[in-house]
Amino acid sequence: MKKVFNPWKISTLDEEDYNFLKKHFRLANFNFNLTDNPMFSIRNLILGHDNFDKWLMAAKNGKKVALVSGFMTSGNFHVGSLAVLKQMAYYQQKYNTKIFIPLADLEAICVRKIKKEDINNIVTRFLSHFHAAGLNLDKCNIYLQTQNLDVLRYASIFTSNINSEDIKKIYDRKMTLGEVFSSLVMVADILYPQMLSYDKTLITLGIDEISHFMLTKELVKKLDYDFPAITYNKMITGLQGSKMGKSIPENSILLTDSPETIEFKLNKLRDKKFPLVRNCAFNILQWFCEDDFVIEKITKEKDMKIANNLAIDNAIKVTKDILRQHQKRYENFLERAEKIVSTLYRGA
Repeated sequence: MKKVFNPWKISTLDEEDYNFLKKHFRLANFNFNLTDNPMFSIRNLILGHDNFDKWLMAAKNGKKVALVSGFMTSGNFHVGSLAVLKQMAYYQQKYNTKIFIPLADLEAICVRKIKKEDINNIVTRFLSHFHAAGLNLDKCNIYLQTQNLDVLRYASIFTSNINSEDIKKIYDRKMTLGEVFSSLVMVADILYPQMLSYDKTLITLGIDEISHFMLTKELVKKLDYDFPAITYNKMITGLQGSKMGKSIPENSILLTDSPETIEFKLNKLRDKKFPLVRNCAFNILQWFCEDDFVIEKITKEKDMKIANNLAIDNAIKVTKDILRQHQKRYENFLERAEKIVSTLYRGA
C-alpha cells in the first residue's frame, strides 16, 4: 500500500490500512475523557491524533482555542460531512471553541473547475447545513479564501519556503500549479488563528487528508508557528465502496435526500457481504446511532450477510430520523443564509 494519498482522490480504507497509517505517521491513541462522552470518542471513530492533549488542556484552562475545518465549494454535503459538522458543533458548545470555516472557493476554481458564478448558491446551501448541524454561526469565523487577503498573502509567502522536491516527497506525484497553491492556501487557513493570537488550534478531518498536514508540518518546521492539534477521523464508506464524497452523489447519502431515496440507496447494498469497517450502513450507525445494543448485535453476528442486512435495516431508520430533523432546520435557515453570503462574497 502507498504511504501517501492524493487528497482529491482516495478509495476506502480497511483495518489493515488504518493500522498502517497510524503506525507510519506515528499517530497517538485518541484516549481522552471528553465532556458528555461523545459517540465519536467512545466508539473509537478517531484513528489517532497529534497534539490534541495540549489543545484540550488549553481549552480546559480557559485559553483562547480555535478549530479549523474547511470545505471546498463544490458538490453536496452527505452524512460523512455531517459527522465532521457534528464534531465541530460539539467542540463549540462544550469547550467554548471559536470555529474557523474557510470556504475553499479558490480550490474549487483551480482544482474542480467550478465556475465562480455558481459558488454563491453552493455557499448558501453550505451555511444552512452548518446551522442545521448545530453550529452557532454567530460564533464562527466563516470566510471565502478568495476574500481573505491575509490568508492569500501568507500562502504566497509560503512559496519561498517550499520547493518542488518537498511537494513530490509529500504527495508522491506531479502536482498542477493550482493544486500546489491550493494546498499552500490550506496551510495558511490552518495557521490563520495563530495570526489572530489564538493559543491553540484544532483541525478535525478525515485521515485521507493527511498529506495536506504533512505539508503543514514541513512548513511549520521552517516558520515560527506552533504545529496545530489534529484529530483524524475514520471514513464513512460510500455506497459504491469508495470514500463517500461531495462530488459523487450516487456514492453518497446526501443531507437533502428524501426518505424514499435513502431507503432506495441503502437497500441496493442488501444481501452483500462487507467487512464492517467498509460497510456503509454500519459506518453510519457507528457515527449516528445512539443505541449501543444495535451496534453490539451487529458486531457479534458471525454471518456477514445477516450482519449487513441488519445494519441496513437500522441505518435506514436512523438516517431517516436524523435527516428529517436536519432538513427542517436547513430549510428554515436558507433565507438568512442568502443574506450572510452577500457579506462574504463581494465579488460574486
